[in-house]
Amino acid sequence: MEKRESHIHLSSVADTQEADSPSMRILAQSSPDGALMEATKREQTVEADFVSALLASHSTTARSCIETYEAATDLITAIDTLLVRHAEKCGFNRDEEFHRFGNSLFRDDSGEVCTAAERLSARYFLENEKTKNERKHTAVVRSTHEFIELLRVAQREGAVSLDLLAKDTFKLIAQNITAVSLQDRGSDVTTIVELDAHHLMEHELQGCMQLADALIEQGGSLSAMDKLILHQSAVYHRVGLMVPPVLEAIAHKGMDGSQLGIPMLAAHYVRSQYDDPSSVWKSIFSSQEFELIHRAVLYQDKKPKSPSDMALQVGASSNATREHNIEAIVRISHLSDE
Repeated sequence: MEKRESHIHLSSVADTQEADSPSMRILAQSSPDGALMEATKREQTVEADFVSALLASHSTTARSCIETYEAATDLITAIDTLLVRHAEKCGFNRDEEFHRFGNSLFRDDSGEVCTAAERLSARYFLENEKTKNERKHTAVVRSTHEFIELLRVAQREGAVSLDLLAKDTFKLIAQNITAVSLQDRGSDVTTIVELDAHHLMEHELQGCMQLADALIEQGGSLSAMDKLILHQSAVYHRVGLMVPPVLEAIAHKGMDGSQLGIPMLAAHYVRSQYDDPSSVWKSIFSSQEFELIHRAVLYQDKKPKSPSDMALQVGASSNATREHNIEAIVRISHLSDE
């Protein structure tokens, strides 16, 4: 894979609109209890802008996206159910695998987490003759090892608790690997190459990591936690495509104007992880970090208004710089991959 240039540019944050607009009301209604992620009005407005754009579309696929989005609980349940059923169909016994860790700490048992992750990837990508693909397995294992090493570094940097359980770590990693495998199956149905596991890991994710490393080499500030955020954003940025109504519409009609629905559905799923008190994501990511993942996923395909909007920022570290660079890296990786 070619190494990305670090002097690529990025689009700016989208324009805002009135909080009482029709699309904002649709967004507020999309969650049964009206609970939205602790994000600023700006993020809520941009998510609503996607809703408005899709409402204006007459395409079959776009309509499937908006209908799925408005049924918030159905979207969350649908994706979670798809992940569980896919794991079970591939013979992954969740309870048994999680139980073997007991209450050991991740910092003491990270090697076994690596081993368990390798076994799971092999189950998805090596043990089924119809889906056997050594290249995909290698890409998933490599990226997972990097994720685990980043967690170790994040603990040393104080960004992740030293009391993190190995069991909870593996739960999140298992969910991530299952999401990659599920999307890979979707690539066979829709011929969307971006869903292919090797493409997702080696182009989307590794593209982000190369850009992150290039920024650091030039004096930019990115932590291990920031790279973990990039990892989650890359894994889940197209997961909304897997909801049956959307997948079926794409299979029959193609993308058909639904591009705006892809980040919207994925970002909505990220918000669902924040809203779920039992989400294993919360064992690693804070509310601020959830917001950064949400923004990176939501803005993934936003086109730049001018070249000056796309510059990665090097210099004094701040929350604004961190937010900008994380979003920039995700969007640049997408633009470089087109």
